[in-house]
Amino acid sequence: MNTLDLVLGIDSSTQGTTAVVLDRRTLEVVVNKKLNFREDERLSRYLPPGASAPVLIAREPGEADQDPTMYLAALDALFDELGSAVCSRLAGIGLSAQQHGQVWLTREGVHAIAALREAVHPDGRDWHLASFPPAGFAEPRAPIWMTSSTAREADDIRSACGGVEEVTRLSGSDSPLRFSGAVLRRIALRRPEVYARAARVHLISSFLTAVLCGDPDAPIDWGNGSGMSLMNWTDCRWDRVLLSAVAQGLPGGAEGLLARLPRLAHPLETVGRIAPRLARRFGFHDRCAILAGSGDNPQTKVLSEGDLLSLGTSFVTMTANGAPHPSVNAMYDGLGRPFQFGCRTNGALAWEAIRLRHGLDPGDFAASDAALATFVVGSAAADFIFQPEVESFPESPRNLPPMRSPFPLEYAAAVDTSLSLLHLASRASTRDAGPVVVAGGAATSQRVRQRVATIWGRPIAKMADAGAGTGAAVGAAMALDTEAGRAATAERARRRCLENVDMVWPDAAATAALRSPGGYFQRLTEAFTALGGRPTWTL
Repeated sequence: MNTLDLVLGIDSSTQGTTAVVLDRRTLEVVVNKKLNFREDERLSRYLPPGASAPVLIAREPGEADQDPTMYLAALDALFDELGSAVCSRLAGIGLSAQQHGQVWLTREGVHAIAALREAVHPDGRDWHLASFPPAGFAEPRAPIWMTSSTAREADDIRSACGGVEEVTRLSGSDSPLRFSGAVLRRIALRRPEVYARAARVHLISSFLTAVLCGDPDAPIDWGNGSGMSLMNWTDCRWDRVLLSAVAQGLPGGAEGLLARLPRLAHPLETVGRIAPRLARRFGFHDRCAILAGSGDNPQTKVLSEGDLLSLGTSFVTMTANGAPHPSVNAMYDGLGRPFQFGCRTNGALAWEAIRLRHGLDPGDFAASDAALATFVVGSAAADFIFQPEVESFPESPRNLPPMRSPFPLEYAAAVDTSLSLLHLASRASTRDAGPVVVAGGAATSQRVRQRVATIWGRPIAKMADAGAGTGAAVGAAMALDTEAGRAATAERARRRCLENVDMVWPDAAATAALRSPGGYFQRLTEAFTALGGRPTWTL
């Protein structure tokens, strides 16, 4: 009999899917597999032809969605690569997925998930998760976090709740336009036939959890529930005022919307065991536990006690302060702890766009580092605010300024303005003391970390090669542990992520110059305001 000595964390992100397998006791990494949607031929066929990013070419500005079948195909590929030798040893699986994205299921989709509880496919054939029936999706695309065409719907929700302060008090956030509630409302109003077909509205994380355990009613966790403008942040329940605000004018009103939503749960709740058909197909042990899971940002926050900065597709600040504030978003992490969150949409993809428009390979990081070496932080251009997408943190319009040559000037300016605006927008919630832990692809650059240290005025510690998938796996280990052992497991995970870190210290003189009267921060704030941005900070 195999020992169930491993745990798996799955992270379904914007650009790919990652599987992190940990030893359940030591938290040593046993397997780390990453599949990129663009680069893996098993997955790239779900992308639109010629797409420069792994999202649908928008039907209208501000729209962003993906094929949900791609997420299932990625699970097929990962489980095939892990093989039964690993799958049979898994005691539990924790989920992470890009926040705010949603999957709308029809009755046929609900039945298709429930059928996974049957060990054998009805017709006896070999099958794959990616063979999920297309008619199972009420909306054939999964709208994701990059959606920004919902300003009217977000304002509808805010107004119906009584304004900024009240919607923030109830939901933990000021009705952000990228949150699931505003996107849901827009789809339902514009495409009522789709809403009428929807029997269940899942987030991507709860959809994948539902598939893994064969339960179409698998819950949404508190962390992802916080990102919907539907959950009462204090009580962790669906809120009647918020439901009514999102559902105003929709058939069935608040009750009709509530009937389409699964319940809410703590992210460490065990919601079931692996679905029998998956156990038979991939070799899982039938006792493998499936957790409620959470979003990518909550699961990354699992690995840090203090302030955390994630420099991935989007740039995210996460701080241990938990109280709701209109300028940030109050959430819960993958362990159920409150934290504050701010997301800048124009992150690493915007930096990649700079490389592309200068004719460079999108992955030419050597040229990027050379550009940063050419200009001292804050010296390139304070008015070069490059934003291919509408920005919500801090709130500002899309902006594509004319090209400035040479490449080093434009790239350094884009990096400095984006990082500085992120810092200024997050100042109300940061501790202003101690090191900031950084994670994400851009954090691998020492020159980027040096700029972050100088802009924040704090030492920077790079997290080891770990992220949301690791956080999800750690959560699985903790969920299976005794109550007394959970704290020790969490502390062991955080120590491992910060072992042998290369600490980067701020340039004190440059930090002071950025903040001086008439200095870079002041010039940037003036340029940001002239662009139509709404500063939430004072200098």
